[in-house]
Amino acid sequence: MKLVRIFFEKRDRARYISHLDITRCLSRAFARTDIPVWYTEGFNPRIYMTFALPLSLGYESGCESFDIKLTDDSFPVEEIPVRLNPVLPEGIRALRAGEPVCKAEAITQADYAIRIPDEQPEKLAEQFRAFLDQPQITVVKKTKKAERELDLKPLMQLRSLSCRDGWMEAELRLAAGIHLNVSPALVLEAFAACSGRTMDYVRVERLAILTESGADFT
Repeated sequence: MKLVRIFFEKRDRARYISHLDITRCLSRAFARTDIPVWYTEGFNPRIYMTFALPLSLGYESGCESFDIKLTDDSFPVEEIPVRLNPVLPEGIRALRAGEPVCKAEAITQADYAIRIPDEQPEKLAEQFRAFLDQPQITVVKKTKKAERELDLKPLMQLRSLSCRDGWMEAELRLAAGIHLNVSPALVLEAFAACSGRTMDYVRVERLAILTESGADFT
C-alpha cells in the first residue's frame, strides 16, 4: 500500500464549498475513476483521506493538499491528476501527485494574499501599515474548547503592500499548523476594530504552506 499526496487548487465559485463538502466532492470524483484508492474497513467504508491544513470557507488557494493510500503500488502517481480532473467540478483542479516528503506537523506558517476594494486604496494601505506597526496587536482567539488572548504581532509578517485598480493588496505570512493557526480573518477583524472600517468584501488567497525553514510543504 502506497501513501500519496495530491496537490490541488480551489478557485472562483469553488471557494464557497466547505471543507466537509470538498471531502465529499473528492470522494465522489475518485469513485468515478479507476484510481485504486484504499477504503477504510467497517460498516461504513470510506476513502482514506487526510488534509494537512484545511482551507477556510471563502478562501482561494493554489497549494492545497490531501493524502490518500493506493492499494496498487505499481499505479503511476503522475496519472492521478490526469484521471481525476475530468470528473472534478469547476474551480477545483488536481495539480500534481507524489509521495509525501513532510509530515503535517512540519507546517509552521502560510502566505496569504489579501485584497480589499476601496475608493481610496492608498489611504487604506496607510491605515493597514499603521495597524501592523503597533507594538502589540491583542485579539481573542476562539476555539471549540475555549477562548484566549493572543498577540498577533510576533505571529505575522508583512511581505508586501501595494495598491492597484481600486484595490489594496497585502501579502502576509502568518503562523499556521496544528499547534497554532492564525487565520487571515482574525487579522482582518482586528484591523476593522482598530480602523473603524467594515470589511464588507475581501478576497483572500492562500499562496503557500511552509515549514519552519521557509520551504514549501511537500
